[in-house]
Amino acid sequence: MTTSRMSRNQKLTPVIKGRTIAKVGWDGPAAQLHFDDGSVLRIHTVAAPPAGSPPATLGKVLAVRQSLDAIAFDLGRAGEPHGAVVLAEEQTAGRGRAGCSLAP
Repeated sequence: MTTSRMSRNQKLTPVIKGRTIAKVGWDGPAAQLHFDDGSVLRIHTVAAPPAGSPPATLGKVLAVRQSLDAIAFDLGRAGEPHGAVVLAEEQTAGRGRAGCSLAP
């Protein structure tokens, strides 16, 4: 899934837009986003990513996007193109936007 197919989260984006994610950690199934101002945002998921997963991208939050089973952060760094941190759970049934199947 690409972030272009994900809707912008209108509640969370204004709260954390402009803040910088300095570290991403896991406490069991909860992702912990540590910001450079010392605050932490916990996002509850079904499970932590598998061992050996690539490290999360860090940077300044431009926007937050979400779908039924994923949340992504549009990020930017000074002088670099933006990137994204994506947290997703497996979904084996159901339908997404415009009736698209979400099952594999």
